[in-house]
Amino acid sequence: MKIFYFILLASLLNLDNVSAFQFLISRPSFAGGILGYLSGYTIEGFLIGLLLELVILDFTPVGGIPIPNGTLAALISVLLIRDFGSDFAFASFFAGIIAGEGYSYVEKFMRSFRNIFNRLCENMIEKNDFNFGKLVVYSLIIDVMVFGIYSFISYKILYFIFLKINSDYIMKVFRLAVVGAVFVTLTSLYFKFKTQVGKND
Repeated sequence: MKIFYFILLASLLNLDNVSAFQFLISRPSFAGGILGYLSGYTIEGFLIGLLLELVILDFTPVGGIPIPNGTLAALISVLLIRDFGSDFAFASFFAGIIAGEGYSYVEKFMRSFRNIFNRLCENMIEKNDFNFGKLVVYSLIIDVMVFGIYSFISYKILYFIFLKINSDYIMKVFRLAVVGAVFVTLTSLYFKFKTQVGKND
């Protein structure tokens, strides 16, 4: 039953990312820390969030391309750590990235779907009806439901996969993969910073 509370909380945090507030509480470092604290893995959740910030969010093209959803990635990672323990933290990190990447395509569809609300608003304006509150509420509810359903399905699939890959060798591979990902990301950051400094000079 607790999984639904985690998913609901993450769904509400995700609204900050797509629909409301824009207070940055949907950032994976914050979401991972909060979800990790509630699951009893505060440090792991926060570190997973930081890695997600580093690898996913800050090194992607800017523009209309949807990026992997960091809130969902943090949620899936923390849930799997809660179920399988901190030894699975590295594998959970990659599982979260996969789930977040998959949800980016859902978000792309949702962007097109929200155009329906724009047309409804235009029709309401033509009728001098400015009561947009109900449309906002409907939009938020749909976002929460879609995020929640996708999260639950992704979690169940990845949970089943984790049951099958429970081996020390595979965990070592994931550990090395995380180290490699961090190294590549930091190297990319260094050269981007160096290039930017060169342009300014």
